[in-house]
Amino acid sequence: MMLVCRVFTLGLVLSIAAPALAITEQATQSATEFYQAYRKAFAKAQKIEDILPMMAAGQRAKMEKTPADERKMMFGMLKEMATAQGDVKVLKETATKTGADLTLETKAEKGTATIVREGGVWKLDKESWTNK
Repeated sequence: MMLVCRVFTLGLVLSIAAPALAITEQATQSATEFYQAYRKAFAKAQKIEDILPMMAAGQRAKMEKTPADERKMMFGMLKEMATAQGDVKVLKETATKTGADLTLETKAEKGTATIVREGGVWKLDKESWTNK
């Protein structure tokens, strides 16, 4: 019985501490570092749901309202575009009232990303790209 209580207590502590550690790590992370982590997570993602936790609430809600088949098709198109972009450089990070705006660049495109803080955690709100 004592072992069961210890295992339960350890599981409870870990379930409470893990999200707190993630928030603490993000508190020291710049918007640029978050965006770079987002790009890595997106590259590994198999479906849009894999990256929804990194998206701002408004964007996440839009994605969740999209029918599953459309979401899958849209994710496939986004993956193709991201792969074609190759490496993305963050040229500039500008602080805003709600987070930061990033100026981005690839070999063929220039872009912007709006990163916001929600509940003390960085989230991607918008990303847009145009040809150079």
